[in-house]
Amino acid sequence: MEGKYVYFSDDHSAPYSDMVVMEGKYLFLSGLIAQDLQTQEVLSGDITFETKTVLNNLKTILERYGSDMDHIVRLEILLRDFSERDVMNEEYRKHFSADHMPARLCFGDVGLAGTSKIEIMATAYKKD
Repeated sequence: MEGKYVYFSDDHSAPYSDMVVMEGKYLFLSGLIAQDLQTQEVLSGDITFETKTVLNNLKTILERYGSDMDHIVRLEILLRDFSERDVMNEEYRKHFSADHMPARLCFGDVGLAGTSKIEIMATAYKKD
């Protein structure tokens, strides 16, 4: 099985790719934190702001590569503070239709890069 390794910026110094596309249709995204997709600047805010930013960025990336939020099959969510899960879920629900909720793992009280409060990793597939 051969994959296409995708980098969202010209900086390839990290020891991973931002996304791997397998068989031309399966999208495996590395963890996304709240950041400006153009400048790569990390953005900070409360858990609602960071969740909204990450999910909006995820939507943008998926659409750029022929997919969308309804074609996500699994998400893994890491929270710096697990007590913020309910507030995160309030924002999270706004980004998915009730009949297209992906499988999900959510865990918290983990160290994340910098001051990030949330990191989301996704597995999706391209639309037909």
